[in-house]
Amino acid sequence: MMNFSEDVIVDLLPAYFSGEASAATRAVVDSYFAAHPQFARAARAAQTGGVELPRIDAADEGHEAIRRVRKALRRRGLLIALAIFCSVSPFTFMVKDQSLVYFMWRDAPAVAACYVAVALAAWIGLWISNRANAA
Repeated sequence: MMNFSEDVIVDLLPAYFSGEASAATRAVVDSYFAAHPQFARAARAAQTGGVELPRIDAADEGHEAIRRVRKALRRRGLLIALAIFCSVSPFTFMVKDQSLVYFMWRDAPAVAACYVAVALAAWIGLWISNRANAA
């Protein structure tokens, strides 16, 4: 018989205790139990003690992953839109009769500075979000 690590045996225990394991799997677990009686006692005690092994529902896990990705994409899209809008807004101008009537940097510098500050915050937030998603 091959030597299996305890982690592999723990992964086989749900099938073993539910009776759904193949004959080969049952033989592997039985031989491991014979070689490691203390582990066998602990595993059987956990089984009879009503300790339930955690079950992972793959469908729920997939839906959760999709929800997280959609949320991240929505947040990224909003940050990009805000960053672009606020980056371009300080450069708005108005021309009337072929002369410049209004230029935000010249006529409303405080408003232009606010737009620049919001744009900078949005670009930094987008950069941080991208770094966090890459990690």
